[in-house]
Amino acid sequence: MFDFIALAAAAAAQPDPAQLRATIEKLVGFGTRHTLSSATDPKRGIGAARRWTAGRFAQFGKACGGCLQVETVGDLFTGPRAPNGVRVEDVLAIQRGTSDPERVIIVQGHIDSRVSDVMDATSDAPGANDDASGVALVMEAARILSKERFPATIIYAALSGEEQGLWGGQLLARTAKQRG
Repeated sequence: MFDFIALAAAAAAQPDPAQLRATIEKLVGFGTRHTLSSATDPKRGIGAARRWTAGRFAQFGKACGGCLQVETVGDLFTGPRAPNGVRVEDVLAIQRGTSDPERVIIVQGHIDSRVSDVMDATSDAPGANDDASGVALVMEAARILSKERFPATIIYAALSGEEQGLWGGQLLARTAKQRG
């Protein structure tokens, strides 16, 4: 049974254009989010962007009384665009469903970006439209929808490794399968 009251309440909440823009600008501000960029630099690269995203999801979760379980899942991938291998990590915020939690809806965007040279992990690759805007949408959906309860589970996901070989999507699918 679908909860039309919760859906109507969520629909009444409006996305905040200023928040969407601020999220895109923040992601662009990490310089590059290339999969092979720094995973440890506190201000630049894929690692900084993932940590910031996880932190924002955690803030949304705190605002809803802990309704979001934030986690990072990862694995090593090797391929033509990462010949030495790279750890790919997806940032997830899981909002458990109330009456049908085994039914899962995934809202995702990819947090990684790149310049024309797929192997250039150091040049600025702001990726405002590929795909900071998609991640901003995911985060805004989490901010709004986490204020309500739904029968199905919603997973908000910021995928990595998509520009190198759709690895974040593979990782998410494998994680979902492992968890049933």
